[in-house]
Amino acid sequence: MKELNMYIPVRDETNFMIKYYQFLFNKYWGNHINIYFLGYKRPDVKLYDNVNFVSVADKREADPKAWSSPIIKFFESIEDEYFYFSLEDLLIIRPVDLQLIEVCKEMMNQSIGRIDLWNSVQFDPNRGGWVHPYKEHRGVKFSIQNQNPPPSVYRVSCSNSIWNKKWFLKTLEPNWSTYDWETKSNDGRNNNDGYDVLSTIDRWTPSVVHSLSGKNWGEKINLDGMIKEDVVELYKMSSPQERQRFFAYKKENTVVNLKGYQPL
Repeated sequence: MKELNMYIPVRDETNFMIKYYQFLFNKYWGNHINIYFLGYKRPDVKLYDNVNFVSVADKREADPKAWSSPIIKFFESIEDEYFYFSLEDLLIIRPVDLQLIEVCKEMMNQSIGRIDLWNSVQFDPNRGGWVHPYKEHRGVKFSIQNQNPPPSVYRVSCSNSIWNKKWFLKTLEPNWSTYDWETKSNDGRNNNDGYDVLSTIDRWTPSVVHSLSGKNWGEKINLDGMIKEDVVELYKMSSPQERQRFFAYKKENTVVNLKGYQPL
């Protein structure tokens, strides 16, 4: 399979994160991936050669439910059959397991809606009994989710994933927030629809930190799990106001996949 594009929705209020994301992405994943940030007002950030900004609308209304409609319109317009999808605050903090990514790409086909790249599928107690061993491909073990789980089992998620565009558009409806997407799309309306959701077992990538949560962290930028040299680089590229927002949040599990990191 040819190289996939990465798509990341972003708001005007958080597009300052682009400069952090592109630096860490190119360092740990590589500049061979084209990244497309899907936002509104063009950010005052110098974009790397493999990074693009697409304005999906002139502005976004304050209502969180304004999120999905321009996103749907954009994805209906592209030719990509499969793609990577993430969020702007999921900063990559360790080298990506490129071999694992290639194996996951090889597993994608028209009957698979999504391959979840996070370990939450394997360890989330809400999914117990609804996730089963699937198959092994090139030494990587995969699990598969039951197509008819209860709503507590997220077949659809904003986590780092490889998506089948057809299923992405099937599960996303107009006038939805990201919260709606992760709840309403998992209420049973997409059960038994012929699309499978896979995840890897005991090996995951990329390792990321949840770096933003305005409600819980007081508009701070979470650096938990980052190595010191990356914190230094982020500090250099930041304004004085942004530097005052840096902190490390260690009371909850804000780092994903760190134990699944596989050095090459």
